Amino acid sequence: MNTLVRNFLEKTALTLISAVLFVGFFELNDWIFSSFEYSEGISWVFLPAGFRVILVLVIGLPGAMGLMIGSWFIDRDLFTQSDATLAFLNGVVEGLTPWLVFKYLNHRQWLSPQLQSLNVIQLLNMTLIFAAASALTHQLVWLLLERPHLNIWVDIWPMFVGNALGALMMLYGFKFVLDRVGQQKSQQTH
Repeated sequence: MNTLVRNFLEKTALTLISAVLFVGFFELNDWIFSSFEYSEGISWVFLPAGFRVILVLVIGLPGAMGLMIGSWFIDRDLFTQSDATLAFLNGVVEGLTPWLVFKYLNHRQWLSPQLQSLNVIQLLNMTLIFAAASALTHQLVWLLLERPHLNIWVDIWPMFVGNALGALMMLYGFKFVLDRVGQQKSQQTH
């Protein structure tokens, strides 16, 4: 098989897997934390925020594209109504914001090339930056599209807190697993 075709198929598969996993985590979050919802689309604990970061850190652009497609699937009912622009831009923000933040952090050399090498402070800082960027970009899109009952100065904080808590839970759990796997591999080689 041609390398170009194989590369395209791999990236397409990663994108689709990312979309399915994001939708699954979104549904899981809704099931577990539905009582923590601040308002429609804003939860005080949002696990998919951590999954956004993980997908972009591990997979890169295909992960970001999967987030976008997953978000469009989640918002699919809005496409049939008059909020198609909102649904479209939500997906773009959902996928591209973490990818752009990742690119910026890499450019500034604030991220370790190996995820296992991230220390607790780097992980916390990265999480807060991702959470703030996501909350801000979502709120700005909603403001520009004049979403009803929006109060950006009030609504941004629950979204930031939900993104930060969800991301911290996911990322520290992911780091814990990576550290344990690394320890087991080093013990097996000695």
